[in-house]
Amino acid sequence: KQRRRPETGSRRMLGVALGIGVLLALVGCTAATELAPQDKVSQLLQRMEESVNFAEPANPSVLLAMNLAGGDSDGPIHKWLLEEIKEEAVKRAQKDMTSGQVALHVLALLSSCQDPQRVHALEQTLDLISVLQQKTDEEMAKLEAEGIPKTTLYSVGLDTLALCLAEAGGAQGPSVALAKQVLSPERPISVDTQAMVALALACVYDYVELQDVQDLLWEALQTVSNSFLNEQEERNGMIGNIYSMGLALQVGQVPADPWPLPRCCQPWWAGPTWMWLAWTVLPPRICPQADSCPCPQCWGHTAFPEVR
Repeated sequence: KQRRRPETGSRRMLGVALGIGVLLALVGCTAATELAPQDKVSQLLQRMEESVNFAEPANPSVLLAMNLAGGDSDGPIHKWLLEEIKEEAVKRAQKDMTSGQVALHVLALLSSCQDPQRVHALEQTLDLISVLQQKTDEEMAKLEAEGIPKTTLYSVGLDTLALCLAEAGGAQGPSVALAKQVLSPERPISVDTQAMVALALACVYDYVELQDVQDLLWEALQTVSNSFLNEQEERNGMIGNIYSMGLALQVGQVPADPWPLPRCCQPWWAGPTWMWLAWTVLPPRICPQADSCPCPQCWGHTAFPEVR
């Protein structure tokens, strides 16, 4: 029987989640439009670091947010989070982590300039990409057989995005299945899931060479974008709830300049593409109206929610 978290713990975790979103929103605004004061970003980053509880499991979303916001990679909190996440991956990834949890660990490691194919901890070395690919294949097998994935479509989107950003080569198949899910009128999909799926499809689109696959991904991306614009119009500017809004607004953004990536990571996942780890955006050729989109450019950089 699971024990209930104390109410204070729940409130603290909620504060952490909201803090991540606000922190990356401000940093995104700074990168895209230079409107967010650096001192505000620094204050929120400090609060994020202070939220880390050494008595609890390390949260890969927090490490990801800290890295993207320019946290001190040599500081004790960053080092502790990184080592704990590596140990957790070695101990649990193959046993009882969901595909989405593995994907979050991959993203956290990538943002820390670590190679997820060689995760070393506890005197062991683990290929976390192979684990993610295996768990994604399990998701796909159930999706194809029963029409639903092993966990959620959101997790499959996150899996696909992580595989794509890691340049693992196994993202195209899931992206096609996700696109078909988006285009299926019988299966309504939540705002969060639509946004995550769109981020994955936009990432894969840049690598696809087959024209029919490109056309399918483009159609799905346009469907999601139109859905968000319609909901925003119907709900006085809102897209889903306050959290969904942050995730959804990532889908149509094309910042004027790429977010500066750590130089040590450049060979892995920067490359001559428009991808920037956790906030992959639609390239202009997919969303030519991006510059005239009513969504402010600096709103949407948020971290991923907890994946169960």
